[in-house]
Amino acid sequence: MRIEILEDKNQKFPIQHHHIHFNVPESKIPEIQAWYSKVFGARPGMRGQNKAADLPGANLTFSSTDMPTVTTKGRVLDHIGFDVKNLEAFCKKLEASGIKLDRPYTKNPQTGTALAFIYDPWGTYIELNERPNPL
Repeated sequence: MRIEILEDKNQKFPIQHHHIHFNVPESKIPEIQAWYSKVFGARPGMRGQNKAADLPGANLTFSSTDMPTVTTKGRVLDHIGFDVKNLEAFCKKLEASGIKLDRPYTKNPQTGTALAFIYDPWGTYIELNERPNPL
């Protein structure tokens, strides 16, 4: 696993997420970019020479690899996560579009939080959170 640390002297917080790399075969890059745009509403674009997609607070950068794509679950970086407003409705939308929930929508009535898990088609394990007071 490689972790890239960037300095941004204009950031508003002491620590802040900037981007994550997805390494897939070059022929799959348009598909992964389109999938994150369709499922999460990410805005397609470029980051340097790489195709990318932007979400509030995160850039998804798609890079080419000759290595086989494998799941993230159970590896050094097990999963990524996104905060979602109205997670229950979002999960229903995912299921209606054919995306299977690996862990179904679960609400914690004591905290008001909810979560679910899915996989993207390339094996990235994704945690979906709804928090009353997101960070």
